Amino acid sequence: MSHPVKRFTTYEEQISQLQSRGMEVDEALATQWLQAVGYYRLSGYWYTAREVVGTKSDGNRKIPVRGDRFVPGTSFADIAALYEFDRKLRTQIHDGLERVEVAVRNAIAHTLGSSDPLALYHRDTFRRPSAGDQFHHYGLLTTISSRVDRALRSPRGNEHITHNVDKYGVQLATWVVADVLDFGDASKIFSGLDTGRQTEIANHLGIDISPLSLTPSQRKAVSSAHPLGAWLRQLSILRNKCAHHARVWNCTLVPAGTAVIRQLPGLASLQRDQSERVFGALTVIGKLLEVASPASSWIVRTRELLDHGLSNVPAVTADSVGATDDWSSNGVWLAS
Repeated sequence: MSHPVKRFTTYEEQISQLQSRGMEVDEALATQWLQAVGYYRLSGYWYTAREVVGTKSDGNRKIPVRGDRFVPGTSFADIAALYEFDRKLRTQIHDGLERVEVAVRNAIAHTLGSSDPLALYHRDTFRRPSAGDQFHHYGLLTTISSRVDRALRSPRGNEHITHNVDKYGVQLATWVVADVLDFGDASKIFSGLDTGRQTEIANHLGIDISPLSLTPSQRKAVSSAHPLGAWLRQLSILRNKCAHHARVWNCTLVPAGTAVIRQLPGLASLQRDQSERVFGALTVIGKLLEVASPASSWIVRTRELLDHGLSNVPAVTADSVGATDDWSSNGVWLAS
C-alpha cells in the first residue's frame, strides 16, 4: 500500500525538524546549505549520525536500523564538512581516473591494433563466453556502433571520427574506436580478452604480476583472468558515481581481489583479501598513474585530502573509507 507524498516543508521547517531530532544547528549556515544543496541530498550525509535502534538480517550480515534521533553532539557544521570532503574526493577521483581511462584505452588499442587494426570487429579476438560471463561480442559491436554514432552526431570536437568514417568506412581502426569508448566499455573489452592479451595490456599499464611468488591457487586463478580486470570494473563504477555526484566516501563497490596485486610495489596498503571501499580504488589509481602520469602530484594531493578528512571530519574514519590504520606509511602513499 503506497503512502501519501510527503508534505513540502520550508527551510525554516526543515531546520526546526533537525533541531527537534537532536542536531546542533547554526541556522544561518544551515539555511545557506539547504538552499544550495537541499535537505534530501544532505540527508544521505547525516544518515550515519542517526542513532542505531536495532538490527536487521541480510543473509549472514546484521545491518543497523537507525531511528530519527541524532547521536548526541551531531552538528550541522560537521555534516557540511563531510559533504565538502566528499565533493573534493569525487573531484580528485575524477581527475585521476581521467588519465587512467585514457591510458587503459590506449593500452588496449595498441595491443590489439598491433595484431590487426580491425581486431575489435573479429570474434576470434576474444575468448568464448563461459557461464556467468558478461562479455558477448555482438553486444560489443552494438556498443561500438552506438559510440561512433554518438561521436558523429556531436556538434563539434569529433571531426577525426567523421574523417575516418568518410575515408575508411564504418569499421574503424582500433585506436580510432578506442577514442570514443567509455571506461566501462574498455573494462568489458579487457575482461573479454584471453589472458595473454590481458597480461600484455596490464604490463603496459605497470601491473606486471609475472615476477610475483604466487600460490598454486593464485596461479590457477590468474591463468583464467588477470586480476586487473576486476579493478577496471570497480574503477568504471566509481567513475560513474563521480560523474553522477553520488556519495563516495563510504560507498560499497564491486569487490576486487587483492591477494595477488598487493604484492606489487606500491600496493601493500590494500586490504589482504578483497577491497570494496574507496580507499582500495584510490590506491590502485595511484599505482596506475605511476605509468599513466608519472609527473602527477595526484598522490600527494589525495593523501593530503585523506589526512584532512580523517583528522577533521568526525564521520570519516579509516574504516569508513576502507583504509588500514597505517595506510599513510605504506606503498604509493609513503613514496610521495
